[in-house]
Amino acid sequence: MSTEQSGQTAQTGGQDVCQVEIELPHCTAPDAEAVFTALGSLFPRSPQLGDGHRGAGGGGGERRFWTGTVDVRTRGEAGEAPALGEAVEADLSGSPDAVRQVQEALAGLYDVAAEPRISGDQEVEVRLSLTQR
Repeated sequence: MSTEQSGQTAQTGGQDVCQVEIELPHCTAPDAEAVFTALGSLFPRSPQLGDGHRGAGGGGGERRFWTGTVDVRTRGEAGEAPALGEAVEADLSGSPDAVRQVQEALAGLYDVAAEPRISGDQEVEVRLSLTQR
């Protein structure tokens, strides 16, 4: 069951403050699927999760760079964490509150180490390292 947060959606520089952009660089397909499955359960209104691209220099190789958008206006229940085969780096960018919500939700499923990358008044970027508990 999900709950919708009250209030109007605000726009900041053309970006919805309720959305967080997620990039999974150097990630295997099964691990990307696990992370995006978890995010889809945690945030059921997310518009796009799991678009993959081959890494630079890979001819015919497995998809290694994954992107998605999480909408934090609704919260769902993830249950058990989908298994990760190895540590996954996740770059999150968006409004400070939305990024914090995604980081906290993932910390409920995985061991998370955070490294702030960019901070501003309206947007932050954080690199997370996700590992299986």
